[in-house]
Parts: sequence; structure tokens; C-alpha cells
Amino acid sequence: MGKMKDWLLDMQENATEYALAKILGISYEELNELDYQIETDESKDGIIYNYRFELTGNSPTQIIQKINRLQDGKRVYLEPWELDDEFDYDFQFEAITNDKNFLKKFHEEIDNLMSLLAIKIEEPNQKKILNRQVFIGIIGTMESFLSDVFINLVFDNDNYFKNFIKTHPEFKQRKFELREIFEETDRLEETAKKIMLDTIYHNLPVVKEMYEDTFKIKFPSIKEVFKYVFQRHDLVHRNGKTKNGIIVETNEEAIQDLTMKVNEMITNLAKELKLNN
Repeated sequence: MGKMKDWLLDMQENATEYALAKILGISYEELNELDYQIETDESKDGIIYNYRFELTGNSPTQIIQKINRLQDGKRVYLEPWELDDEFDYDFQFEAITNDKNFLKKFHEEIDNLMSLLAIKIEEPNQKKILNRQVFIGIIGTMESFLSDVFINLVFDNDNYFKNFIKTHPEFKQRKFELREIFEETDRLEETAKKIMLDTIYHNLPVVKEMYEDTFKIKFPSIKEVFKYVFQRHDLVHRNGKTKNGIIVETNEEAIQDLTMKVNEMITNLAKELKLNN
């Protein structure tokens, strides 16, 4: 448990640093070259009014000159919600776009889940719990692949990005005055990023439409896999039973069939997109 706690703390710290770097207008690597500390201005009751990024010691002048909102050559005032707001999206986005080995990651994770399935467990209830988690994990691996591929391809290709903006329903609903056009244009990438990260990628009908509209491809059939997505919902939210009280089967045969169907869909999708990693 200690190692897991340390890992989670490291993840949170890294996320805050990524968010801070973005606010300051510098890279994560440049931030790590600075000597700085984060101070808080708060009331006697402990209510935080704002954070202060304070440069301390010696830092490279060429990096300091890049910093946005720098006052007195050494500090930046931050609203209390800025770091928390950025954590939800920017750290997640950085993690997704830093690794483009989509197929390799997908197959490695499926192999790892199959290794868990092979573990010999004598106690029947424990085996059922393990099978349930493997089942859920396979759907999660599919979701990760679909989100990683979509986000990376869109942000790596201007035509895909334009297609996404033109076709996604969220942008059709947005209204703004002509005088706001430059401000809205500046925010376009951030808005698109948040929409993509907020998408539920096991909602296959929505994802299918996004892929087809953005990449101009034919998305593989989702019929067989989507029935397993419903079962995943029952496993997660109904303690393994349908709304009619029927137990969702997660024996090895069901898991093998799920794995085969997911593999088939992902393989066909990769061919459509001409992915080769």
C-alpha cells in the first residue's frame, strides 16, 4: 500500500507541474529548470484567496523571460481553481499524446489481462471476482485504444482537426458574436481537447459517428462488442446482474469470446486508419 500511495502522490505532483507549466506559458522541462515555490494567500479561517508562484534562487534568464503574467520579475498570482481545473484535462492529455504505440499498448494490456485469467484460484467466489475484473478490464482497454487513437490523430493532422470541429454536435450548439471570433479561435484547441477527453469511449454509437465524421472511414461493426458493453455496465453498476436480476456470465468462455470480438473490431479499425504500430 505504501508504494501505491507514493505512486499516487507522484502522479498528483506531476499533474500539478504540467498544469503550472501550461499556465506560465513554458514547457514542463523548462519549469523543472526553475528554482521556485508555491505560496498561498489565505484568511485566518484558512480560506485560500490565491496561490503565488514565487521564483527563488537562480533560474535561467531565457526561461524567466517567457513566463506569462510575471510581476516584479519574480511572481505570478494564480486563482485558487486554476491548478485544479487544469489537472483534469492537461495532465490527461499529456499522458495520452506522449505515447503513440496504440496497437502495441492494446495488445500488451490484453495479454496482461489474459495472464490474470490463467491464474489458478481454488475458491469459486474469488475466481468469479477475478473474472469480473478481467471482463471489465478488456472493455477498459478497448476504450483506452479508441480515445488514444482519436485524440492523437486529430491533434496531429489539421484536416482531421477541422473535420472534428465541423461535425461534432457540441460545436454546432455554440453561439458567439462576431467580435468574439478571435477569442473563440484562441480557445478552439482547448475546447476540442476537453470535448474529446469528456467523451465516453465505450458509448460505441457516438464513437463510431465521431470516427466516421472526422477520419472519413467506415467504422467496423459494433453490434457484437456493444452487447458486452451493456454487460460491463451491469457488472460495474448492478453488482453483476441485469435489471431483470439475471446474473451476467463472466466465465472463461465468455471472456474469450469478448476478447475475440474486441480484437476483431480493433484490428479492422486499425486497417481502416492504416495504423502500423
